Amino acid sequence: MTDVALPVVWSRNGLIGDEFVEVETLEEITDHTAVLLSLALWSELNTQPNRLRKSIRIGVRVEAGEALDTLLDDLAHIDILVLDFPAFNDGRSFSKAARLRTHYGFSGEIRASGAVHIDQIGAMLRAGFDTLQISDARTLRRLLAGELYDAGLYYQPVAGGIHGAEQGLAGYSWRRRQGF
Repeated sequence: MTDVALPVVWSRNGLIGDEFVEVETLEEITDHTAVLLSLALWSELNTQPNRLRKSIRIGVRVEAGEALDTLLDDLAHIDILVLDFPAFNDGRSFSKAARLRTHYGFSGEIRASGAVHIDQIGAMLRAGFDTLQISDARTLRRLLAGELYDAGLYYQPVAGGIHGAEQGLAGYSWRRRQGF
């Protein structure tokens, strides 16, 4: 593996560029064509009469402890949602991604960030994540080497495993097997 500055963004097609720039204030938005806002800044933007959405791609970062409720009416105007994993054992963003895909019909990009490790990537892809922000060198090395594994049997409905979305919403795979 060549030396790559971390963090990087990975998709099923490999490493991709990140056009979204994280901004701290609404004044910074006009300096960019694609911005990533905190949930608080998104709420502040929604109080503005001219929300600048026509010319600027908008992304929103949602921390693990933050609710999606304030976003639900405007999902059609959001290009990317970045869901945070503050620790390896914090699974709240898995639930958010699955709900965004299955209950709310969000078709934009969902990205995992934070504590993203190789052991969870199969579950992240099944939950509906499109891209992963990788900050761990070992995880990046294994991703680039194609070391992704998936059990193929799931206790919950899935949006698409490691092998892609061709599985669709597969349902409860263990229920379809005889003997269970």
